[in-house]
Amino acid sequence: MPTSRRSFLTDFAATGLATSIFAHPELAQALADVRVASPAASTAGETYWSNLYGGTQERGGEVRGDRVSSKTPNEDRDPRIVHYSDKTGLRWVEDLNKTELPSFTEDAVVTMELNGFRPGHDDTSKLAKVRFAQLHLSCQRVTGSEFIGPLVWASLATVFADKAAKLPSQQALSWNALAGSPTPSSAQAQAQSSGPKLSHMVLNQGAGHLSVNITTTPTTSLLDKILGITIQTVKIMSPLLGFPAISLPALQAFYQFYGTLEKANPANFLLNTAQKDVAVTQQGADNSLISVNSLKLLSGDYVLVPKSQEDAFQKDMDKLVVQNGYLVERDTKASPDQRIGEAVPNVSYVTISVKVQPASSFPASSTVTDPALDQASPATMPANKPKGSKKP
Repeated sequence: MPTSRRSFLTDFAATGLATSIFAHPELAQALADVRVASPAASTAGETYWSNLYGGTQERGGEVRGDRVSSKTPNEDRDPRIVHYSDKTGLRWVEDLNKTELPSFTEDAVVTMELNGFRPGHDDTSKLAKVRFAQLHLSCQRVTGSEFIGPLVWASLATVFADKAAKLPSQQALSWNALAGSPTPSSAQAQAQSSGPKLSHMVLNQGAGHLSVNITTTPTTSLLDKILGITIQTVKIMSPLLGFPAISLPALQAFYQFYGTLEKANPANFLLNTAQKDVAVTQQGADNSLISVNSLKLLSGDYVLVPKSQEDAFQKDMDKLVVQNGYLVERDTKASPDQRIGEAVPNVSYVTISVKVQPASSFPASSTVTDPALDQASPATMPANKPKGSKKP
């Protein structure tokens, strides 16, 4: 359905960027003149973002209900996913067994942390031709409560090159920098995680849907102009938007708007996924609302590489370990930057840390950003929790 100019500007104001943008008359005019509804001229990116939460995406390779198969903008950039732990090393997710998942019947609290993004040589040259690239992660529940539909946690952040058309130093490519936090010193890095947690996400029945994307921003797009004004620094990554427990229709409306601003082409996608079914418990793996071939999320680290670079990764896979959120060669003695740069130099990847806990054992000092849990049920209340207190 066509979107009116009034609706477009209202959606833009809702992002919180309007104050700085409308202070620049030329950009305000560009927003006022933008043609929102032009189906014949829709780019691959506009179509992708409109459909990601629009009910037409593929579910784990199977058609479910009224869902039909949809292709990602660049199939060569569909991710291949590897799990890492100190005990098992690197393993393709297809080799994980359901019996390795924890077994509990209550809701699962999943903590996700994006640790690092390392572009390969070819993608470094692509990034040098643009000013910005976007990293996106979202995780969706399979069902809603009696009064609330399925909730989605989503994060969208911006990484960009400096004036010398070079990427920031490897230490600046942490999610700490993505979230706008100062890069920690070496001493601080030893005492804390390399990146803050995206969110504590509640997956009811231990099942959900996941999406991860990296897109470069076309220099001709309105989003490029917006980011050029709103982001003043030229050295570190900065946040764009974060949504804790947003409703599915609201996030879908935003991404339709976002796709119109970005207007990405297939070549702009460095990594793209349809929504992937995920299971974090043995019970979740048996959930009828997701595919039997769902992605199994164990506690540990995950590495996502593009399909086109899978063979290059496979050749050196047995030599690699995950260290502080990046792939490095086992037993290397090189400096930190050298370790990161020398490991699979032609492969681009994102690393994500995952921790899975039953809701009843979630630390009382933490906050689960889920309005559906404001009133805890007796079944999910910790046994030692004071009567009448709210679930964290």
